[in-house]
Amino acid sequence: MMFSKIKYSVFILTLFSCSGNNESSLKPVGLSQIETVTIESGDLTITFIDNNKWGEVHRAGYNGIAELIHSEQDSNLFVPFYAGFNLEHILGGDSLSQLFEPRKHPMMLFRKSKTEVLLYQEATPLSSVESLTEFKVVEPHYIDITFRCVFHDSEFFKHDYAGLFWASYINKPADKKIYFKGIKEDARDASWIGAYSVKHGQESTHMGIEDEHNFFFADNFNATLVNNFSRYRYTDTFYYGKFHNMAVAYLFDSDEVIRFSQSPTGGGETNPAWDFQYLIPSLKTGKEYSFNSRMIYKPFQGAKDLAIEYENWINQ
Repeated sequence: MMFSKIKYSVFILTLFSCSGNNESSLKPVGLSQIETVTIESGDLTITFIDNNKWGEVHRAGYNGIAELIHSEQDSNLFVPFYAGFNLEHILGGDSLSQLFEPRKHPMMLFRKSKTEVLLYQEATPLSSVESLTEFKVVEPHYIDITFRCVFHDSEFFKHDYAGLFWASYINKPADKKIYFKGIKEDARDASWIGAYSVKHGQESTHMGIEDEHNFFFADNFNATLVNNFSRYRYTDTFYYGKFHNMAVAYLFDSDEVIRFSQSPTGGGETNPAWDFQYLIPSLKTGKEYSFNSRMIYKPFQGAKDLAIEYENWINQ
């Protein structure tokens, strides 16, 4: 295991902004592969992982961030068995013959620099999606994330779009809701919404106010969080959740489609999943797509504080 000290006290998921070129391989060159890397920074200790088993309890198949601990909250934000910013699904609207495809096929982790970690997956067997996620620690309390992918074959995506789904499994929070600015059904004005699904796959996905896409989903589509929609529309592309005295916020900026999703029991009876989707209309094979994201993890100082974080970040 490799260690390095970097100053950190919050996690923000960097927004998504899509772009494309014709590169066909994203695999890092000239870097040594590792299985985990822990960055200790300021008030944070962060462990990044591929999708191998790690430590005493962390299970194989979960990728991204295995452990996020803050000096003012000594519990791991994420369920120790699982992970956060975990790439879960690749979808094109038909029922998935293999759920959790990205989790079931090998990933490779690389240390790019003192503050940067790369997570790579070769083209997956069913959907032929190659991907690279770059995590970059930025002082004082951010992780900037760039996700890049190439769709090498269109056979899996018969309905002219592609979707990718990420999950974060939260470790027994007292409050299972996610919060965002939005408009409730039949309301005229935006307000803060605390959204909660009473059952897995029930009113689980929240669309943006300008999201008019009617993506195809088969009648037997089996990733149920994806296509069961709530009565809310978000107005600003970020959400947050509360973990004891802390806030974890996910901020997004994308030319494509971002949707927020949640489950009250995704990580077990007491462990909600706070998730998101990235959807690409008019998919082109061989083209590189990318988004950026930022994540915040810090003591909770109110919704206004996180709204200011979002505005500063989106306008920088």
